[in-house]
Amino acid sequence: MKYLDKDKYTQMIAELRERILSAELLSDDRNYVFIESTSLQLRKILELIAYLSILANGDKLNSKERGDYHAKNIIENLAKKATLFYPFPSHIIPPEESSGEPILIPIGYANALSQSEFSAMYQLCGNILHSQHPLKCDVDIENVITKNKQTLRKLKQLLSYHTVGIKKEEDKYTFLHVEIDFSNSENTRASTIREYNSRIFSERQLLDIFQHGLGAVCS
Repeated sequence: MKYLDKDKYTQMIAELRERILSAELLSDDRNYVFIESTSLQLRKILELIAYLSILANGDKLNSKERGDYHAKNIIENLAKKATLFYPFPSHIIPPEESSGEPILIPIGYANALSQSEFSAMYQLCGNILHSQHPLKCDVDIENVITKNKQTLRKLKQLLSYHTVGIKKEEDKYTFLHVEIDFSNSENTRASTIREYNSRIFSERQLLDIFQHGLGAVCS
């Protein structure tokens, strides 16, 4: 399997941003159709995050797992086989500002969508997309509205500044830092994806960097 397709990754980041902004507009309307539409967009957003994880870590999955469309399954399969595949909310001090070494500063998941929340929300969105079964309990629409809005906020916190560990080639690991500006004005900054090449030769080294928020030496 070839390694990360950066052009595809960039396209998907742009789509993520547009879908999140569109879902926010829909989430302000309490009409059932708009509530369902918000849930549909959220499900697609979660799928895109899972597919980005496949792009960056597909070498850890078999051919059947790489072709899976079910976002919850993808995340759970990767969790069993990879240590760093899910967006890691963090800032980067670039090497030109830190004596030659990029410094990773964790933001954490306190206000961002965690992996467990990801799975639960994906399931909830799927439930909303089906018509209500007359012999089953009614869906709590107020809870859905609240969850949708909360998830959109947490998604923005997850993705605005995040880092993802990737395998660049055999026994060579590196990471991408992504910045997405979710404002919507003439001053909105373009999304950026910067790869930090580093002397990392095992996933254990990469994990240590993420766990401790330390920098990697650029090559």
